[in-house]
Amino acid sequence: MAVLEVIKMGNPLLRKVSEAVTPDEILSADFQQFVADLIETMREESGAGIAAIQVGVLKRVFTMEMKKNDRYPDKGSFALTTVINPEIEPLGSEEVEGWEGCLSIPGIRGRLKRYKKIKLSGFDIKGEKFEKVLDDFSAIVAQHELDHLNGILLIDRMPNMETLTFQEEYDTYWKV
Repeated sequence: MAVLEVIKMGNPLLRKVSEAVTPDEILSADFQQFVADLIETMREESGAGIAAIQVGVLKRVFTMEMKKNDRYPDKGSFALTTVINPEIEPLGSEEVEGWEGCLSIPGIRGRLKRYKKIKLSGFDIKGEKFEKVLDDFSAIVAQHELDHLNGILLIDRMPNMETLTFQEEYDTYWKV
C-alpha cells in the first residue's frame, strides 16, 4: 500500500465531475490496490473520508471511517465504508449545521448545513450493490465526499464566508 498525494484547492481537477466505475474495473487488481491506497491515505492524513478525486483520480469512489481521530475528537465512531458509484437520498428534510474541514483545504474550517439522515447506496469493493442508512456525522461525511465527486467543495455550500476560519482561530474562538 502507498500514501497518495492529496491535491489542494486551486487544482482544477477538484472542480471536475468524476466518472462512473465499471463493473469490470471494480474487480481489477489495479482498482483494488487503488482503493487500499486511498484508505491508507485517508488514515495517514487523519481524514474522516476521502474521495478519489482528492488524489487526482476522476473515478466515482470514496471511502470513510471514524475511529479515534485527533481532527474530530468529539465525533462518534463508524465502520470503514468504501462506496463505488455512490448515490445519496435525503431521508426527511431535517438539516444539521456544523463545522467541516477538508483534506484538500488544509488548516481551514467552515460552517454549513447538511441533511441529518440519508440513504447511501452504491457498490462495495466486491462489486455488490448495497444501501445503508446514515445519520449525524457519518451522513455529513458521505455528503461531503459525494460533493467532491461532483466537483463541489465545502466552501460552495457555505451560506456566507463569515465562519470560514483557519484551524488555529477555530480552536481559539469557535470550538465549543
